[in-house]
Amino acid sequence: MELICSLTSPYARRVRVLAIELGIESMIQVTAVSPRESKDLWRLNPIGKVPTLKLDDGSAIFDSLVICDYLVGQFKPGWGQPNNISQWEYRTRLSQLNQTSDAGSQMRKLLGQEPPQEKAAWFQFDKIKRSITHINANWADFESEISLVTIGLGCTMDWLYVRFPEQPWEAEFPRIHKWFQEFKERPSMQQTKISG
Repeated sequence: MELICSLTSPYARRVRVLAIELGIESMIQVTAVSPRESKDLWRLNPIGKVPTLKLDDGSAIFDSLVICDYLVGQFKPGWGQPNNISQWEYRTRLSQLNQTSDAGSQMRKLLGQEPPQEKAAWFQFDKIKRSITHINANWADFESEISLVTIGLGCTMDWLYVRFPEQPWEAEFPRIHKWFQEFKERPSMQQTKISG
């Protein structure tokens, strides 16, 4: 299998972390591309988004959540399923994490425009803050599990720490910060670190 991705993407990183946690990283070749310039990617995924997983038969699966579901289903069915929340709550948490990352990506794009679209950018940042505030206050018992939710949370938080280091994450979200300081030391997180 070939994972076509951006090495700085929190979405692709979730897949890479999961592969290590499942013990199948040696089965996946990681190919870093620029999505706007890769015609090979466009042939596999007409939307041209990463990550895209190319299977051994030449077909492709895209969207990080779908790729993760595929890998769990193929190699370790039932892995990471929560015992204390419903399947729908579990999926809702995964969706919330994706939307939090979406808001962060939009904020960076808006601030990178000339002139920077600061009002619109901070509207996106408010989404991020509301989401993490909700997680910090309402997600019970995530600290004790390893699942797609905790992988997604860890990758999202690490991306935010790297991209927005000036924000007082520790002071505002002490519970998540404390958990993250331990979670980021997992070999799967260490082996997939992103840079600024």
